Amino acid sequence: MGLALPIRMDHMPAPMLRVDDPVFPFGRTIVDVVGHRVCAYAVPAISFLAEGAAGMVAMERLMRYLPNELPILLDLRWRDPGSAERCARAAFDAWGADAVTVAPEFPAEAARAFAAYRGGAVFWWIREAGDFQQARRHAQDARRWGIPAGLAFSAFEGISAWELEDLPWIALDVTHPSTLSMAASWPPPAVVFIGEPILYASPRMDFQEAAREAAERWLQEIAAYFPIA
Repeated sequence: MGLALPIRMDHMPAPMLRVDDPVFPFGRTIVDVVGHRVCAYAVPAISFLAEGAAGMVAMERLMRYLPNELPILLDLRWRDPGSAERCARAAFDAWGADAVTVAPEFPAEAARAFAAYRGGAVFWWIREAGDFQQARRHAQDARRWGIPAGLAFSAFEGISAWELEDLPWIALDVTHPSTLSMAASWPPPAVVFIGEPILYASPRMDFQEAAREAAERWLQEIAAYFPIA
């Protein structure tokens, strides 16, 4: 299981609202509480951008706080091929990520800029079934050119296991275990990222214990759909 960190002030547990600039302290607390149970982290940039300058400072501090031995996905869902090189420099050089997400229409040719930085991986994001064909085509082209590439699913409907054609895949934006049932026949994912159900398991003083318990439940749910051989 991977831990996504979509930190939002309007969802923050009440005890954290008493802290000055609570975005980083809250993220650090959640990482400390459940970090021993996760294998990767996903940082959705838009959550931090939404908090303005303080959010970007918090994102930088959190990225540096995450353990070096675990991969970090910078969830950008980048669309513009013209700025691919600058996006790659930001993600892999400035922020120190190991992988990024790009939009389904992002051309594989533009992803060559990402491979120049630490061999960074690129995951084409699929927000609905209609995105699958073009995202798969771009990911396949990227892999043929030696770029580490795969698919990032926020939607699973209408896609058969054979269509993945050995492409690595990850799950994003999962909020209910039943969502995973639609992918139960697929090859096992590289990572299933869980965010809000863990971060916001409780708005009260017990939010740390609630997050810990939620993480344990999600580990069991993921194992039920994708048993480890």
